[in-house]
Amino acid sequence: MKKISILLSFLLLLAIPFPSFANNPETTTVENITIEDAGNGCYYKTVIETISADSADTSIGVLSTQSTKTGRKTTYYYNASGSVLWYVRVTGKFTYGNGTSTCTSASAAAEAKSSSWKIASKSSSRSGNTAKATATAKQYLNGAPVGSVTKSATLKCSSTGTLS
Repeated sequence: MKKISILLSFLLLLAIPFPSFANNPETTTVENITIEDAGNGCYYKTVIETISADSADTSIGVLSTQSTKTGRKTTYYYNASGSVLWYVRVTGKFTYGNGTSTCTSASAAAEAKSSSWKIASKSSSRSGNTAKATATAKQYLNGAPVGSVTKSATLKCSSTGTLS
């Protein structure tokens, strides 16, 4: 009887999940880069990245496979000399497969990279297979606002997991 209780205790210990403390750095893969003229010599550079590898969740008794993908789309605002002034980024998590795709979460990030620019606002939204972030950046000269730019980054996932 004592052997059985020791064995059961040992099996219970094996069933307890322990957190992993392994270093798991984020890996990204660049999917697409585009350039767009913003006027006055400035331009936007947009980068789409996959943040994590695809994963599939197949349930027993279900004939379909649902996959997930996390990606981000960052639009950088450059001046004429090629320096980044600020950026807006959307990060979205998607489920896809079987002819459908759904955005399950969206978050926005924006940051000024020049001392003459400040982020005035940022927001995120999701709808259907789309994640969207919008930010407004204001330019300052001698402490006074001289202009503002609003830009959105919209990330879509197709039913086959292609980000655009």
